[in-house]
Amino acid sequence: MRMRDRVLSFACALALLGPLTIAAQEIQVKDLDTDEIIDTVGPGGTITLSQGDHVRLIMSVQAKGRTYYPQTEYWEGQRNGGAVRITRASVENANATVEAVAAGRSETISYRILEDVRARIEGSVTIRVEDEEEEESSSGGGYGGGGGDWAREITNTLYQAILMRDMDESGGRGYSDRIRRGGYSTVVQIAQEMARSEESRVRIYERQITNRQRLQSLYENLLGLDPDDVDDEDWAEDLRRLNDGRIADVVSDMVRSSRFREYQDM
Repeated sequence: MRMRDRVLSFACALALLGPLTIAAQEIQVKDLDTDEIIDTVGPGGTITLSQGDHVRLIMSVQAKGRTYYPQTEYWEGQRNGGAVRITRASVENANATVEAVAAGRSETISYRILEDVRARIEGSVTIRVEDEEEEESSSGGGYGGGGGDWAREITNTLYQAILMRDMDESGGRGYSDRIRRGGYSTVVQIAQEMARSEESRVRIYERQITNRQRLQSLYENLLGLDPDDVDDEDWAEDLRRLNDGRIADVVSDMVRSSRFREYQDM
């Protein structure tokens, strides 16, 4: 569906249902060179780019259990001065095109949702532009400061936890590149993508894997916990969600937890 059609669906919802209460909002970050979504960030979050990057910020909101793309305006609010610039914006399509122009600086991009919602919604995200030394350091060291390719390691961990197999080079390389560039927030996004994949929802069960085995794999690989270490009520609730087909919810809760970040040394 084209973005304009999505925007119109929000307007139609307003016409049918009246002002909506927005349950959640996030900005998708699309790399214009690859046409891929490389990150998602919530209000007050941080996006890391390299000098010369061109990305598109796209506002999306959750309301009445659906995703909408409401009319949104963006503007620059210099924090350290001129790290990025907005080169094009479309209020109707909820997006702004941003170019990273000054390495080693950060800048605030503010936004305002203009649709007829129950509360006036404004916010901002921070865009940090890495310099070359930072990029070399992040690509050469581990996510906790150790050696090795940390992005490849965390990608393989997600494969083992969610799909219960080692990373394949063809699919894993793209994930690793995105994680190396986007950091923790991209880890969260990719974990959700894996959990929603056809392999996760269908094909893994063709290998005669049970949801109990999957849950044990998630706890062990993502959080470093044996089943005996998990609270009985937590285990039962997560198993119920897996049985209901809600693995993406279970995975999301785990990778967003402080335990995950501590165990993975992120």
